[in-house]
Amino acid sequence: MNITKTQNDDLTAVIKIQLSKEDYASNVENVLKDYQRKVVIDGFRKGKTPMGIVKKMYGKAVLVEEINKLLGDALNNYIKENDLYILGEPLPSETEQKEVNLEDENLEFAYDIALSPEVNVKLSKREKVSYYVIKVDDEMIDKQIEGMCKNSGEMVAVEEVEGTEYLKGEIIELDADGKAKENGVRNTEASFSLMYVKDEDAAVAFKGAKKGQEVKFNAVKAFPNKTDFSNMLGVTKEVVENVNPEFCFIINEIKRYVDAEVNQELFDKVYGKDTVKSVEEFRAKVKEDIENQLKGHSEYRFTIDAREKLLKKNEDVVLPEVFLKRWILAVNKGMKAEEIEKDFEGYRDEFKWQVVKTAIIREFGLKIEQEDLKIVAREVAAAQLQQYGLYGLTDEQLDGFAVKLLEDEKQRQHLYERAVDNKVFATVKENVKLEEEEIAMADFEKLFQK
Repeated sequence: MNITKTQNDDLTAVIKIQLSKEDYASNVENVLKDYQRKVVIDGFRKGKTPMGIVKKMYGKAVLVEEINKLLGDALNNYIKENDLYILGEPLPSETEQKEVNLEDENLEFAYDIALSPEVNVKLSKREKVSYYVIKVDDEMIDKQIEGMCKNSGEMVAVEEVEGTEYLKGEIIELDADGKAKENGVRNTEASFSLMYVKDEDAAVAFKGAKKGQEVKFNAVKAFPNKTDFSNMLGVTKEVVENVNPEFCFIINEIKRYVDAEVNQELFDKVYGKDTVKSVEEFRAKVKEDIENQLKGHSEYRFTIDAREKLLKKNEDVVLPEVFLKRWILAVNKGMKAEEIEKDFEGYRDEFKWQVVKTAIIREFGLKIEQEDLKIVAREVAAAQLQQYGLYGLTDEQLDGFAVKLLEDEKQRQHLYERAVDNKVFATVKENVKLEEEEIAMADFEKLFQK
């Protein structure tokens, strides 16, 4: 095997790989022998098919596959061993690739590659980047506590309907005279929430009703969703189609969802027993939680501003755009050249950012360790759990969720990329001057409208 690189210009080159039969013949032979042992062909016992027949059936496909494997490994190793920083992936050369005849003793393959341009990633404290600290006010704290109270509430039995209660009882189909219909629908264990009653007249009929009371209402209008209605009645959808609209509901139980009160029971439920012992401590802890949540917003805005500054610093850097357009077209099946031309400005910024990010990784010797992945996984797990009202979990408590995220291959790749971004922007933050500015949430949101 012989590999050479010819430079076209500063940003593009051609890699040629010359293969002789000795480079791949033994691999092809071994694969065909394995086929011979496993293949089952009419007229021959398993493992006894003549090699000539195996080669005739599978020889060309195996040859192509083994050559492709060899070329892929050769390209990757050459790029790595020669410290070539490329954009996209190698593509078959448009100008240097000659027609390949697999019958020839020697084969030549040519690939176009795009090289990363030199960029400026030197950082100093003379460079300033804004860092916005979002102010946590009493309204934000109150809103968070209100959400906690709702999430920690419970169903309690009450005597009278106000309008959004959950009812259990017996529902009976009525006839035209308002009496129980003979052989009509009757369910002694019916239940529903008044929140989902769609008919205003029905809602009014139940308002003020007490336990043991009978309420007559138009159930067909109240429950227009046939699936919900049939489930509540305990019958099939077909039966529902033929019921009389008027029903009677005998209330056996009324339950109302009541928000939790701001007391020690809530403190213990949210933060653990005796972690918080007063309303003042509780509000302080909630404020701390919100500040931690908002740090993510501040960090995200910082990444936008830092990226913008680094791209501005390298605005004169030229990319191998002809190659990149060709590569985008090659890896996005179904995309048209006109679409790429139209959106290329966005592609250009993304390619340039990847070049800058890779250069920062090299310049500062950044590496992603297992602990970096665990930190990111904990952050993701914590954010997901907070959606269910679970706050203030320790790293040890989050580790179980983090491990599960890392076991998923797609999630792990996503977490790896996030860990890389975290390290890159942490490095930028350490090496520039942060201009901290306290800002109200409303003003912070306006930053994204510019």
